[in-house]
Amino acid sequence: SSAFQRTWVACSPESFFNENEWVWADSAYSSQTWCVVPFKKPTVGTLGHDQKRFNYHLSKVRVRSEHFYGSLKGCFQSLCELCFQIQNENDLEYANAWVRSCLILHNMIVKFEEELGLSTSMGEFARQYEMM
Repeated sequence: SSAFQRTWVACSPESFFNENEWVWADSAYSSQTWCVVPFKKPTVGTLGHDQKRFNYHLSKVRVRSEHFYGSLKGCFQSLCELCFQIQNENDLEYANAWVRSCLILHNMIVKFEEELGLSTSMGEFARQYEMM
């Protein structure tokens, strides 16, 4: 998270988030109005019921997003490690276009598979996940 503090997102969050928008993060990050993190266990005592409940629901959201990224990288192995170095602005633009293309294709695959009945819908996935 110390490297994150030097990123454009951390230095200029208003460029990325409107009012009432935020990002979920793990406890390594600091809590900000735009960065929601789990409650940390106090050095003395325990978390309250509401804090434990919040952390539980936050962890479910984080697990689902981690599953998404795992699925995305499973479909597009090139996202696990780009085969070129980013050395200039053109390289960065190329990498950005590559990642966006993979995201678009992934979303199209999910949509087409759902329409053809070849995969579980996202709503069904969410219901199955809730039962776990």
